[in-house]
Amino acid sequence: MDKILIIDDEKNIQVSLASILEDEGFKVYFASTGEEGYEKFLNLRPDIIFLDIWLPGIDGLETMKKILNDDKFQVIVMISGHGNITTAVQAVKDGAYDFLEKPLSLEKVLLSVKKGLSYKKVLDENKRLKTIISQNTDDLEDTKSLKKENTGQIQFEIDNAEYLKKQKTVERSNIFYGIGLHSGEKTGMSISPLPVGKGIRFENISSPGYIPARIEFIDRTNYATSIMKDGLEAKTIEHLMAVLHAFGITNLAIKITKEVPIDDGSATKFCKFIRDSGIVEQDDYIPEIVIKEPIVIGDESEDGKFIKVEPADVFTVKYTTVYPEPLGIRSHEIVLNSEEDFENDIAPARTYGFVSEFNKLSELGLVEGGRLNNFILIDNGKVLNTELRFENEMARHKILDIFGDFYLLGRPLRAKITAQKTGHSDNAEMVNAIKEKYLT
Repeated sequence: MDKILIIDDEKNIQVSLASILEDEGFKVYFASTGEEGYEKFLNLRPDIIFLDIWLPGIDGLETMKKILNDDKFQVIVMISGHGNITTAVQAVKDGAYDFLEKPLSLEKVLLSVKKGLSYKKVLDENKRLKTIISQNTDDLEDTKSLKKENTGQIQFEIDNAEYLKKQKTVERSNIFYGIGLHSGEKTGMSISPLPVGKGIRFENISSPGYIPARIEFIDRTNYATSIMKDGLEAKTIEHLMAVLHAFGITNLAIKITKEVPIDDGSATKFCKFIRDSGIVEQDDYIPEIVIKEPIVIGDESEDGKFIKVEPADVFTVKYTTVYPEPLGIRSHEIVLNSEEDFENDIAPARTYGFVSEFNKLSELGLVEGGRLNNFILIDNGKVLNTELRFENEMARHKILDIFGDFYLLGRPLRAKITAQKTGHSDNAEMVNAIKEKYLT
């Protein structure tokens, strides 16, 4: 029976939480102060702790630090009736798994417990994996499928062990916040590890449920990539997805308000964010999608608009932009031999747009968060507001978008992608074509 410790000085909170959790089969314990809660933690070693921020004596944040100093893997859900975004951010930065506002709802409490227990399993798995010596994988040559009995775990059929990649997640929760490029609103994002086979999923800070980061749930591709499911939205996901693609992250929960923060328009800080969260290889594999023959969408002529995928030994992307001089025709190609290739060559390339499009974007309710420091502004072939980081920065940014959009396949891809004058909608069309040919 899973043990849950409630540290809160309000009796009505203790009673209401206990009634919810005991009905679900959990063993519930109580403490009314930080000191008492710490002692019970030491004696009980609970699976999850619900911890109020406002406590007599040492407050909840200090109590959490004491607990995590003793066991950095303890799952703690902070609760408060007087919280704000700053408090929530601080709690998560200090090591809390989740943050709930009072009054507590049955739905949110049970969702937090379910996810917290899943998170604990990942932590336990990570601790175990760190003690295992690298295993010889030669015997995988005869493996024909990877299947798990766990409910909800994705199953894969494979033909060749050469195409297997280790599944990966992050070691710990982390938080990132800023503004949304298209909404213009302050937005935050937290990430948490997931077990093998769960995939990448987007969640909403205040609503239950999640959206799998897959092409089936694509909603909009005009100027950014957004996905939707059962009323939940995740907007402008392509830069973060590109980093997860390059770093090989396959299982991750991403909680946002509605839009992923834009930062400076590039993916550089997302790379640091994922590295700071710790990258963990998991005890299972995911097969690549291996392109066997070319697929072309559009006109491959010298001045045409097209996107093509074809066989390759390593994931490779080449993109050509065609704009008036002095920007002119620019190309870039990356062969992804390591995440550092992406981090150095592609991640720094920023979002860009044209003055001529701004009225249209504004009418659509987009680019409200565009700032002089997070958006390359172009007019008549000239950059108005910044110095380019690369002569071909626009081509590199288009490659960044391709990395993100193509990861909506839900699996790594072994192919070369060549594109010219294309955007998110064309990427989505090609991803759907690959899905129809190789995943159905």
